[in-house]
Amino acid sequence: MLKTTKTTGGSRLLRANLLQPLKDIQTINTRLDCLDELVSNEELFFGLTQGLRKFPKESDKVLCHFCFKPKKVTDEVLKPANGRKSQLLISDIIVLKTALDAIPFLSKVLKGANSFLLKNIYQTICENPKYESMRKRIGEVIDEDVIHSRAPFVACTQQCFAIKPGIDGLLDVARRSFCDTSEAIHNLATKYREEFTLPNLKIPYNNRLGFYFIIPLRDITEKLPNKFIQVCVCPFKNSAS
Repeated sequence: MLKTTKTTGGSRLLRANLLQPLKDIQTINTRLDCLDELVSNEELFFGLTQGLRKFPKESDKVLCHFCFKPKKVTDEVLKPANGRKSQLLISDIIVLKTALDAIPFLSKVLKGANSFLLKNIYQTICENPKYESMRKRIGEVIDEDVIHSRAPFVACTQQCFAIKPGIDGLLDVARRSFCDTSEAIHNLATKYREEFTLPNLKIPYNNRLGFYFIIPLRDITEKLPNKFIQVCVCPFKNSAS
């Protein structure tokens, strides 16, 4: 009932305050002043609600990653075996970019705030030139249209196309290969739908399995052809690769 926060950090703070309530009078009064302003100013309240939704839920975790000094980037780190590390780093940068892109809207909402807490947030975050500098630096490498997504295939595609064309020739080749492979998989699914009369065959994607087929049980009247391997029978559907 109490959990109506808009960010993961807010949920953690709420839980911490419930388990260990505040005792400092000045902090309590500061928060009450902020609450009074939010209750009396609908434009500020709904604007702030909308602004917080623009921040990815993983923001605090990613910011913690960037708080630690990274290891020196060497050829050893960039080997294919460490591709997962590169993938995670790109994903973290996309989250950071999405969070930085949300600051201008937050700045617009908080500009007229009067309470000490909201004014302090505006001054320390919205007016901090370092955030804009970071945003521009990321924009030199990361495509402007890339935003954070939690959908597995969308996230995978964004990681693949996040870096601007022309920065790395090998990456450009890998992108072409990724597009060709994805197209081939969808063409294969279309072929199987027609060849085996499976109109409801779908091809979802997750990080563990990659692409795989899902076929509703109602569409299967006999044993699946040998072309389908690693068949797993689930309630109401079969999955296979």
